[in-house]
Amino acid sequence: MSIIRTLLIIFGLILISSISFAQEEITYLSYYPKVEYNAKVAESNTSDDGSMFEKIVIDAFDSRVPFYVIKPEINKTNKFVILLHGITGSKENWVNPTSSLSKKYVKLKDSLVSIGYNVIIPDAKYHGERSYEADFASPISFFSTQDVQKIHNLWSTTVKDIRVIMDYMQSFSKEEQITFDVVGYSMGGLMAIYLNSVDDRLNRIVACVAPLGNTIKAGMSLGLNEENAKKVEEHFSSEIYAPLQKAPITLLMGTKDGWYTEKEAQDFYNNIEIKSKTLKFYESGHYLPEEFISDVIKSLNKK
Repeated sequence: MSIIRTLLIIFGLILISSISFAQEEITYLSYYPKVEYNAKVAESNTSDDGSMFEKIVIDAFDSRVPFYVIKPEINKTNKFVILLHGITGSKENWVNPTSSLSKKYVKLKDSLVSIGYNVIIPDAKYHGERSYEADFASPISFFSTQDVQKIHNLWSTTVKDIRVIMDYMQSFSKEEQITFDVVGYSMGGLMAIYLNSVDDRLNRIVACVAPLGNTIKAGMSLGLNEENAKKVEEHFSSEIYAPLQKAPITLLMGTKDGWYTEKEAQDFYNNIEIKSKTLKFYESGHYLPEEFISDVIKSLNKK
């Protein structure tokens, strides 16, 4: 009996420790809702297809945050999709096709609007119009300069900013319920995963080529020393967030992506505890084939 009792105590301590750790992570990405957003519509126009484009700036977690909102003229719904760009990218990637990947971003955005989705496109912290927050330095430089604080802020503050944007959009829909889906590419995929661990309002998320590999190895490859790479891993290792996923999740990954192995992506998927999950591999690297666009739309429209 004493052995069984000891085992039960050990199991209980492990369970409590796991729960406490999860709560710590949730607290770490938590925020206080705003009372005032001091919103300003900085730009507003109507495109040739009748869709409405607005650039809005609000007080978010700790700074003014610009984001685009695109609403369709036809097939209108109460569904919103938040589109999240990769590192060194910006919200512009989703509206101005300046590269082969950006062209796919734009095609995905246009496809979503055409079937009735309202699209929200923010700049991540230190990116795009927010680059002034890091004196216009590239976010990649944070690693070689050992600026762990800015790396920390990049991940955590962006998640909090997105939550404030969701609050703002909901403030206009007192009577009608709206839904939020999230589609993120690369760094944006990780942001979607982090967000899905702390916010209950998400309907579905699609994480495309999220860097699910070894956080320490990835950080050091970008210039962090081992000590600082370990500091980043403490809070932002993707492994932490797999069992915390809330809304149905789809992972669209490449078999030849240098930011993770197939095994690492599969292990992350296996550790997701919710039943509504999907993993698909493409025979590609970090740039997925155009096929991923239709797969994103199918994922968002699953019943």
